[in-house]
Amino acid sequence: MHIAIIADGNRRWAKKKGKKVSHGHDAGIKNAEKLIHKAKELKIKYLTFYFFSTENLKMRPKGEKNYLIKKIAEEVVKMADSDNIMKNEVRMNFFGHINRLPKNAREGIAYAEKKTKKFKKYFLNMCIVYDGRDEIVDAVKQMIKKGVKKIDRKTIKKHLYTKDIPPPDMIIRTGMKKERRLSGFLLWDSAYSEFHFTSTLFPDFKPGKFAKVIKNLNERERRYGK
Repeated sequence: MHIAIIADGNRRWAKKKGKKVSHGHDAGIKNAEKLIHKAKELKIKYLTFYFFSTENLKMRPKGEKNYLIKKIAEEVVKMADSDNIMKNEVRMNFFGHINRLPKNAREGIAYAEKKTKKFKKYFLNMCIVYDGRDEIVDAVKQMIKKGVKKIDRKTIKKHLYTKDIPPPDMIIRTGMKKERRLSGFLLWDSAYSEFHFTSTLFPDFKPGKFAKVIKNLNERERRYGK
């Protein structure tokens, strides 16, 4: 099973509590760690988080961006060294324009990917400086560069960032009230995904709520166009 999560609402969570934005991002990271544990319990082989979009890199205040990137650089190294990742043989992958990040973040990501590269039991994917449109554009550029003549769905999939993982069975987006959008997340792979939108802000989307959503997914009839 592959579950993808758009982790939205950290800033609003902090604002509601009268805290700094950084407090919200810290709470979001802590909750993500709890969900990773829960995903293993639920036998979810592939778990993908959308943390930081291309637009976030452009639009967010400099201080917030710097703090979040610093946290990413620190946390991915801690995670790669953790017993949870090592004992459970979790491979860490990072999708997006990682080259746009500062050196410390790039080095942290490279360390985590290298250290967990041999693992195949579980897969933890993180989309950082990511946009689904860019992913498709980059795939097309690769095919042109290689001189690919026959282009079909399988060929395109082989050139996506997600070439080695299956499409998500469900995409969960937190922090949604009346809105219902993907914001460029996994545009190619989401063709037959189920969706769950919740107004719960990401730091409050606890493992118990996560488990209920997965239970609901398992009860759905998925026909894939049949």
